[in-house]
Amino acid sequence: MKPETFRVIQKYFWRVYENLPEGIMMKHECNQESQRQRKGFTLIELLVVIAIIPVLASILFPVFARARENARRASCSSNLKQIALGVMMYTQDYDEHMPIVGISDDNNSPSNPYGWADALQPYLKSTQLFQCPSDSSGPPSSTADYQSQVQSVSYSDYWINYQATDVAQAVFDAPSMTILLGDGLGYTTDNAGVTNGYKGTARYTATSRYDAGSAHMNQNPCTEPGKASFRDATKHLGGVNFAFADGHVKWEKGASKYNSENVYNACTGTDQGFPTFSIQSADSTSARHP
Repeated sequence: MKPETFRVIQKYFWRVYENLPEGIMMKHECNQESQRQRKGFTLIELLVVIAIIPVLASILFPVFARARENARRASCSSNLKQIALGVMMYTQDYDEHMPIVGISDDNNSPSNPYGWADALQPYLKSTQLFQCPSDSSGPPSSTADYQSQVQSVSYSDYWINYQATDVAQAVFDAPSMTILLGDGLGYTTDNAGVTNGYKGTARYTATSRYDAGSAHMNQNPCTEPGKASFRDATKHLGGVNFAFADGHVKWEKGASKYNSENVYNACTGTDQGFPTFSIQSADSTSARHP
């Protein structure tokens, strides 16, 4: 549009506005003034906002809680990954042999470790790695002496697979299928199942010698392949983290609090295509009972 044409149209509308009836002009000016003076909310608007807030909270709070647990699960997975790398470094210094569960009972020190977990400290250099962020109990007191710390039930939230300890790496015929480390309350080397054995100490181990459905530790050892049974199988969003003998870490879904959906017991060979506590195939496997 040419500037001359625009100016002609502008003048035309200005003349129309000037010739409007006085009542219409006053009403228009009053509406503008009332809109300028209105600064608050009406009672109905406030009630609507108040009613919406609880609805939004009920929708968003579970989302935030799940996001926080996702972050804790990722942090837990990172801990297991670093501990698994520590095990790999340990094997390089000990003729490719996996750590021993229990090393020394007395006069424990960094040079005379109590169990497998504190034996990895020269490689990990952090006791905080053994604390799962979803566990409510804290680490042992830093002011306690070394022996009290490593024998404390809060030293480690992670256990090592008993079947995979004190053996040469060459024994594993499918390390990507054998569970090495795990999170949650595993069945320990205490056969009676009353005191939970070395739970939480630097000797924390799991045997998974029990068939799926065993909600208590004093069940009979597995006699045939089957799903593993241990507590806290749904710790992280319906599942739990595992580190495998080849160093990778994976989250596995739990069927219930006491049973995993995909992890199998020590009587299930590595050739069955499932994550297992066994270190060898079905033809050569024999569960080591502590």
